[in-house]
Amino acid sequence: MAKKRKPVILPEPGAAFAFKLDDGRYGVCRVLRSANAKEQKDAGEPNLLVAASSWIGDHIPDPSDPALRPILTLTHHSWNNQQEILWISDAPPEDFQPIGRIPPSKAETKQKCYTYGGWESLRIQPLRQWQWDHEREKVLAEDAREEKDRLRQMKVNNQERKKYLASLTLEGLSQHRFFKTWSEFPSKEAIRRSRLIMRRTQKQLLKIGKKAPKAAKMAILQECIEAFNALDEEFETFICTIEREDICEEFNLLVNACGLGKYTELADEWREW
Repeated sequence: MAKKRKPVILPEPGAAFAFKLDDGRYGVCRVLRSANAKEQKDAGEPNLLVAASSWIGDHIPDPSDPALRPILTLTHHSWNNQQEILWISDAPPEDFQPIGRIPPSKAETKQKCYTYGGWESLRIQPLRQWQWDHEREKVLAEDAREEKDRLRQMKVNNQERKKYLASLTLEGLSQHRFFKTWSEFPSKEAIRRSRLIMRRTQKQLLKIGKKAPKAAKMAILQECIEAFNALDEEFETFICTIEREDICEEFNLLVNACGLGKYTELADEWREW
């Protein structure tokens, strides 16, 4: 018999926590309120509305310090004066040290929020904002280096991907395991059926051969995507962002292996997800 999952014990409204930032100083966050019945129903589980303080210090503060009350407003990078307030559904990490209570104001208990996240965001954002306010040139220089590294790695990845696609054969794909990263989601049956669609398509393309007319290959490829359209409808929309990207990537292996590699966005012509 499977063990029952232990219920998550969430802090009460007003609970305040101190935590270490990456530079060794401390930040603070506090619980504004619990989700009401409608909000909990929409989220599917109990949630807390938690706010990060704009305060940063070199010691664990007293909760009565009024400097802890202002909520952190994010202006760094592309943030546009958004307060660091999140719906969180799990208990705080062990290193978030309770410091007492900071009772929320009446206005704070009525705060609206449409952002879901985790406690770690409350640890990361205060220091990033402080660095933006006090060390912006250093931050921008580091951003430029990271962007340069990202573009260089992207170029390498693209070159390797092109080389891999150029080497593909339909025979070689006989040993390929489609959707090998899928495990917990989608469902086992959806995964099994998805793999069957891909394998059937691979075998059909292999049967007609690489020298078959383009129209014949296109018909088989269209049938593949339309099969996913039907499967997605049958399983009441299991194809979300990650699944869509995975299907298109695997589908492009077939497109390249059958000699139609120049059609890089073929799935978009037929997909409904």
